[in-house]
Amino acid sequence: MFGFLTSSSKDVADPLLSPKTASSWLRQLPALDVIGRQQHVMRAFETMRQSRSEIDVPRAGAIEFLDSALGTDRRQLTKQYVENVDASPKLSTRIWQALFDLTQGFIFAYQVVLDEAIRPDANPRWKPQVPILFARLLHYYGTDAKLRVARYERWIPAKWMELHRTYLRAAELGVDRVPVALGPANANATQWTVEQEYLFALLVHQLNTGNLSPVELDWGSAQLRAWSRRVALESVPSSPEGFFVDVAGKTGLTRRTGNDSGSMLRYLDTTPMAEQLDRAIAALRQAEGTDLGPAASINQQRVAILDKIRPAIAPNVNVDFRRDPRIACAVPARVRIGLSRIARDLTAKDYAEGGDATGHEQIEVYAVADSPRPRKRVPDEHDSLAASLASFSNPQWQVKDRSVAGLRIAASGGIGQTLTLGALVAVRQSDVSEWVLGVVRRLNKVSTEDVEAGVSIIADRVVAVQLNAKREPKDDMGFMVNGIDVSTMGARFDGLYLPPPSRPDKPLAVKTLIVPTQEYSEGRHIILATGRSIYTVALRHLVEQRAEWSWAAIQIIEKRPRG
Repeated sequence: MFGFLTSSSKDVADPLLSPKTASSWLRQLPALDVIGRQQHVMRAFETMRQSRSEIDVPRAGAIEFLDSALGTDRRQLTKQYVENVDASPKLSTRIWQALFDLTQGFIFAYQVVLDEAIRPDANPRWKPQVPILFARLLHYYGTDAKLRVARYERWIPAKWMELHRTYLRAAELGVDRVPVALGPANANATQWTVEQEYLFALLVHQLNTGNLSPVELDWGSAQLRAWSRRVALESVPSSPEGFFVDVAGKTGLTRRTGNDSGSMLRYLDTTPMAEQLDRAIAALRQAEGTDLGPAASINQQRVAILDKIRPAIAPNVNVDFRRDPRIACAVPARVRIGLSRIARDLTAKDYAEGGDATGHEQIEVYAVADSPRPRKRVPDEHDSLAASLASFSNPQWQVKDRSVAGLRIAASGGIGQTLTLGALVAVRQSDVSEWVLGVVRRLNKVSTEDVEAGVSIIADRVVAVQLNAKREPKDDMGFMVNGIDVSTMGARFDGLYLPPPSRPDKPLAVKTLIVPTQEYSEGRHIILATGRSIYTVALRHLVEQRAEWSWAAIQIIEKRPRG
């Protein structure tokens, strides 16, 4: 299959000589191995980087041909990436890297060709190529932005300066609003201008809100790209609302405050986009009444995505979306991530502390009338001495602000880079004695070393429990150990019991368990063992479900004392 790689023919040694050589070379690449094709393309770009071959119009045509021909590959890789983020993190990381490398390869190729095309003494044959070269270069800056936002990463100032310089140069040459299309476009092909590609690169960063998963970002950014064609940059603002960008600066879009002015500022009124978003939400909600089956749930998911996007692009946001007031603090904390790690560490803590000191049933599956719940101590934010005395040594995590229902946690030194949206986390603050359980709702990777996460608290009391799948009893094999018929004990797995009420913002009065998602099915009977009792419980309706964990209500079927 790979014999052509050793050929010494000129078209294989340098496949980017012309559109014809690129076409012939591409046909020889493995058709079914998308990542493999990408790796061959990257080698071709590397050969171009290292060689001193002439950069001419046919070579530009070869790059544009390759760009057009690989469009299907890019869409397929993107689809595979978003589908595997939760199911197979290692595979999704490999696919993301392939997309990222391909994007960087095209940025390099278009930049090299463009530098030649806009030289003062350039061949006149370059002139018709200049608009498409600028547009495709900015298109890949937008792709780079989308890939980074999918991992909650942000551009460094140097990257912003590259983007702004490219757009400014196109504007100086008067090609920023020339519509162009890639490849042998037909009459119905959508054409894009340099300014439109630049705007999308700016706007996609607005989706780095920390609460969009990659699959939500993929669909949401596609809507944003279509709506962005309705807006344009202005040297003089037509509205007091919206955004501005400093094209000589080191950042992206900034919401207007009324004090912004300067010759290098460009203004963006996003009202047309916001109106289109509201119409889309109205249409989806109207469809909920008529669409049945899978379409109904898809429409609900899309409405949820658009609700998350709205504040990011609205021309004016006057609403505080936080449900509860937050108090700034700087409290060291211990953080555990993932169901299995949390269950393991909480089990070790309970064992070390000797169980429930009150002598009452630790798992309150039935109310214990004579065992009042201890009141949770509310930390005094102004008691700096108490906070200092309670501080953990060498803290890796810190709580930066908190409310009744949430925390903002931060880590440095690269320890939080594996955190994902929807991850289950347990947090123990240095000035609070108990662990709280939460879910990551927002994520912001400030740099390769620093990360911040918004955590929604779902329980201020949590107990690690031992769970077993329940089997049908076998008369010929059953025998009792500590009050348990061992023939009914199936596979063991970790779980977390959340005594009611859980979830401070919208309290749940029902008893709930968090179990591995692969162990959840509605109605399934499982055995829950405590120090004093053996319970058979049935898993009921879901409260929330993620790839790793499922949070479900439980119903007590049977209770027996341990022998």
